[in-house]
Amino acid sequence: MTHHAPVLAARPTSRGFAKTAALALVLLAGAGGTTWYMMNQKASDESSDALQTRDITKASITSFVVSTTASGELQALKQIEVRSPIEEQATLVEIIDEGTTVKEGEVLCKFNTDNLESELDTEEADLESSQAALFAAENAYQIQVTENESAIRDAELKLRLAKLTLEQWESGDRVMKLQELDLNIDEANRELARLEAKHEKNIDLLAEGFISKDQYDQDELQLVKARARVETVKLQKKSYIDFEQKKDREQMESDVQQAESQLENVKAQNEIKLADKAADRAQQNRRVVRDQSRVDKIRQQIEASTIKAPSDGMAIYGTTIQSSRNMWNSNGPLQIGQSVYPNQLLFGLPDTSKLVAEVRVHESLAGKISKGIKARVKIDALPGAVLNGTVTEIGVLAESGGWRDPNLREYTVKILLDGKGYEGSLKPSMRCEAELLLDNVDDALSIPVAAVFNEGPVRFVYSPRNGNFVRIPVKTGRFSDTDAEILAGLEAGQSVLLREPNAGEIVNEPWEQAQLELVGLTLDENGDPTRMAPPAGGPGAAQQTSFQQGG
Repeated sequence: MTHHAPVLAARPTSRGFAKTAALALVLLAGAGGTTWYMMNQKASDESSDALQTRDITKASITSFVVSTTASGELQALKQIEVRSPIEEQATLVEIIDEGTTVKEGEVLCKFNTDNLESELDTEEADLESSQAALFAAENAYQIQVTENESAIRDAELKLRLAKLTLEQWESGDRVMKLQELDLNIDEANRELARLEAKHEKNIDLLAEGFISKDQYDQDELQLVKARARVETVKLQKKSYIDFEQKKDREQMESDVQQAESQLENVKAQNEIKLADKAADRAQQNRRVVRDQSRVDKIRQQIEASTIKAPSDGMAIYGTTIQSSRNMWNSNGPLQIGQSVYPNQLLFGLPDTSKLVAEVRVHESLAGKISKGIKARVKIDALPGAVLNGTVTEIGVLAESGGWRDPNLREYTVKILLDGKGYEGSLKPSMRCEAELLLDNVDDALSIPVAAVFNEGPVRFVYSPRNGNFVRIPVKTGRFSDTDAEILAGLEAGQSVLLREPNAGEIVNEPWEQAQLELVGLTLDENGDPTRMAPPAGGPGAAQQTSFQQGG
């Protein structure tokens, strides 16, 4: 027994060691896995913290420029179009080289005038013949005019006398008659008033026995007569106005009309006598006017066949201008021997000494742009060059985006460039991009535009709290493409989120009245944010506004 005991003891001990070793390996593997998991989790948390840090910034006191960019092309401030003044097709016999800088009055091109010269000779001969015929017709007409003047003077005298008679009655006799009638009415009214007053007294006197009944009746009879007298004189005036006055006026106006008719009859008779001579004179005059017009027109056409520059500028062929406006235009350049149709665009004369950048801005920004604001303009053909400019003109009507974007509405803005140092390098139609400087914000509390959100009338930011984010109302001022001015609601150094938080990151809290009041808002009777009512007597009322993230 003593011999086998160690052996028996040794076997169990060997199996227990193996189990212990296996368990140790399992525990070691578990510990290693736990360590790997914890290390990975820590790395993940550090990555999440780093990402969260990149999405958060702090409100700070900064200065920034409020600006917007727009693209377009250069145009001459002044450009004159020269078109063909010849009213029929004409052939070019001389033309200046394209791109030549010309002075006012220099010859741009000439047309062949052989046909016009031949037409002028024929028309001048016709003009001389019609002028001689007109001279004879004019003399015959003047003789007839002299004979007619005497008859007209007699008729005019009769008319003047009739008018004077009417005027005398209107301003004299009629007025005196009306004054007489008014005087009668006034006297009758006065007498009636006196008798009515006396009658009132007589009533008391009769009652007290101071006058007799007979005296009372006599006075009352006088009162009745006075009342009748008032009505009578009134009727006399009414009768005069309604009847006698109208009758007299119609009679005298008839005399005037009759005199006028006699005058018109004399004139008509004179016109009949003058008709043949007047018609002949008018016919000959029309012939002269017609022939003179033809001669003048041909002379003007001959003179216009030599086209001169109306102002200084660079001569650009019309075919080149049309090709730039219409890519499908395949007409070649102007050349000698080419036929030109009436009103065809021959030249453009841009004044390259002063150029403007003609850019298009969205209608939402047009109201912020005014004449005089500054701009920086980059020219595609001049890499690295930045030209200063000033807005001189803003389009009155918005232009649509055409078939590509019919809902797009843009305004054309013209910027006068300071091209000093780039003379000769700038040319019309060069592509450009302009940065319009709308405003300067100096030393203001600001945050990135991406941090500003809105809900109804509330503009707000997300601020971190215990790993999540809470909404804080803010009052914003001016915006640039990247920055927003904060007028109330935040303090310098306060953190804000630069993105839309996930649903699980937001702390759902109702709006606080105190925070809303800081930014000019309040809660209405339903608990919804609204703008605070203006002070007593102030304009406006509570209303909601809309805001899109980023300005």
